[in-house]
Amino acid sequence: MLRRLLVVASIALAAGCGDDPVNPFNRFVTSRPPSAEAVLVYVSSSWTDVPGAPRELLALNADGSKMERLTACAQSEVPCDFVQAAPSPDRNRLIAIRTTPDAAEGASALYFMDLSRSVETIVFPNRKVLSADYSPDASFVIFSAIAAQTTEEDLFYSQPNGQAEENLSQSLTVRERNPRIDPFARTAVFERIDESGVSRIYLYSSTALTSGPAEGPALPGTPYVVGADAGPAFSPDGGSVAFTRLTGTGNGGLGTWDLLTLKGDGVSKPVVIATGPLYRGAPDWGPRGILVVETDAALSRSQLVLMQPDGSGRTVLRTEDASTRMGEPRWLPGS
Repeated sequence: MLRRLLVVASIALAAGCGDDPVNPFNRFVTSRPPSAEAVLVYVSSSWTDVPGAPRELLALNADGSKMERLTACAQSEVPCDFVQAAPSPDRNRLIAIRTTPDAAEGASALYFMDLSRSVETIVFPNRKVLSADYSPDASFVIFSAIAAQTTEEDLFYSQPNGQAEENLSQSLTVRERNPRIDPFARTAVFERIDESGVSRIYLYSSTALTSGPAEGPALPGTPYVVGADAGPAFSPDGGSVAFTRLTGTGNGGLGTWDLLTLKGDGVSKPVVIATGPLYRGAPDWGPRGILVVETDAALSRSQLVLMQPDGSGRTVLRTEDASTRMGEPRWLPGS
């Protein structure tokens, strides 16, 4: 399905290349691309000492010693708060999910940004987009959003500027969330929550990679129950997946989450590579290893951690107060 959509996207892009191309940008912003030293991006409000400040897009170098602020959205005419960002292969462009400091809980929208030109456009006005990923060949994006006239999330495909949109799942009773595209733009993994209310990791479109019944209570304010799997990400060779599993509802309401890996051979069992009473956010897996943000509510501390696929080599790249809401680390292409 993704391969077919990729062909359609290429045809549509070629057809749009005329003498009077449409400018996809409609707003100037203050931004800059990551430096050549930067290897990853993440969101956080640590750019300021003001409590409760909106999150911006930040970058780090390989040892975490140099933080770069890439956006100044919080101080713009229409302030915003970054929830998540996915870089394009050229490092300068990205898609970002943003909200505003005074928005209703859960309200968010998808933006297409060119950091080097300091311009942006909102991709889907009046659409609640929850998560998104940029294809490794820059030709399309996949995102999870609330479908029209429903209350559940579906997976959607579109070109980065929002054209050629297509609903990939069209399910009324199943929720599809947090898609991630494989390194070869052939398929995707995502969270699937069926009528049982349990979140599992699936390979597009309907192959279950993890399975099992719910093991405990719901985590308040989330769609997850203890035993649920979430936040999948492919390995650089596309042969394995990293994800998190909810193990408890404590830790100040954040829950406790293990980090696991799973080979995609259909035989291997998941392997826990990080455990303990911490919140672990969605990981990202690159040639240097796996990135994950760990939060300890009791210490009000969040740490951006790099580890190897077997759990060894744990390195803390950055430590922040939990109030900064540090999260969503992504390796920059070429890192």
